[in-house]
Amino acid sequence: MSGARVTVVVVTYNSADVLADCLASIELHAPGTRAIVVDNASTDGSAEAARAAGPFVTVLASPENEGFSKANNRALRTIDTEFALVLNPDARLTASTIPQLLSAADRLKASAALGPRTVYEDGRVQVSFGPDLSLAAEYRQRKLVKGVKSGAAWAIEELRGLLAAERQVDWISGSCMLLRMTAARDAGFFDERYFLYEEDADLCLRLRKAGGQVWLIPQAVVVHALGTSMAKSSRRAREAYDESHRLYYRLHRNHFEQFVLTALIRLSRVLGR
Repeated sequence: MSGARVTVVVVTYNSADVLADCLASIELHAPGTRAIVVDNASTDGSAEAARAAGPFVTVLASPENEGFSKANNRALRTIDTEFALVLNPDARLTASTIPQLLSAADRLKASAALGPRTVYEDGRVQVSFGPDLSLAAEYRQRKLVKGVKSGAAWAIEELRGLLAAERQVDWISGSCMLLRMTAARDAGFFDERYFLYEEDADLCLRLRKAGGQVWLIPQAVVVHALGTSMAKSSRRAREAYDESHRLYYRLHRNHFEQFVLTALIRLSRVLGR
């Protein structure tokens, strides 16, 4: 039973419109699994919706919007199961998600974090993994993401190849991330200096530096609405992204790349992009 091995953590901020479906997918596809919902002072009834989902849900209410990292850590520090599944409120489990991730974790003893294939409602695949962030790597990643979104044949074929089999990657998306708790605890969980964005790439990098492995498990599938909650506050989301981007580069990239990134962010703001 997955419930004895995994605790699901969902961080909400004005996510009532999608949260019920997320929690229902846990009850349906992972019966007996405990879920912890950390609500970041929502004003739309998210906490109430979580409490109404059933006794398998525990709600931790934050007095203010603490951001993704701090809210996740608030729950992760209370968990005593072998694994934690960090899940976005606009994501839904399928029958394959937890069983396939756990099966892979049992086979891949050095794995510290594992992520599934993420898809849209219509089955189109998303790019939910990638290489360590650098100027060159991000250029290639953005090109692939844009190509996939536009349906470009070359991008679809490239992504299909990347998803052909389970493989080690540098990072997986925090929209659905299975964490081996011993490794995550040793790493100190998410870096709370990140309010939103890049905290997943940062944690994966630190897990790998500590000797752990990060794996993409394409036979595990999760449905993700991708950005539904943050679309409601796009300006704040953009500011958080830029702030987190600069932080990641300060922590993990050289001074030249930090300078170039800052210049690119400033130029993007001047151009209104």
